[in-house]
Amino acid sequence: FFGCRNKDTDFLYRDFWESHAREGGMLSEEKGGGFYTAFSRDQPKKVYVQHKIRETSKKVWDLLCDGASIYVAGSSTKMPSDVLSALEEIVSEETGGSKEVASRWLKALEKAGRYNVEAWS
Repeated sequence: FFGCRNKDTDFLYRDFWESHAREGGMLSEEKGGGFYTAFSRDQPKKVYVQHKIRETSKKVWDLLCDGASIYVAGSSTKMPSDVLSALEEIVSEETGGSKEVASRWLKALEKAGRYNVEAWS
């Protein structure tokens, strides 16, 4: 997942990401991945990474169950907590557990080095 304000002005390393997301690339659907973008200012209704995470909740859950790691990087304002909330919703829905159970599950991922956040202001 990659998010920024504008596709044309803020999409850092765009060629790199898109080349790896094409057919057969390491981020392609064929390789079990997928590359999802969210450009918050390119349309009237803002779209953020957490929206894309929710849209692909089943895939996110399957990847986590298969041992995937999560790296969250960006602004420290609302984004890290909004992404965490989206992940808690997914875990809760998929396990049938409460938000507290989901929170503990994600804390265990963090302790295992599979959930990392680098955020700045």
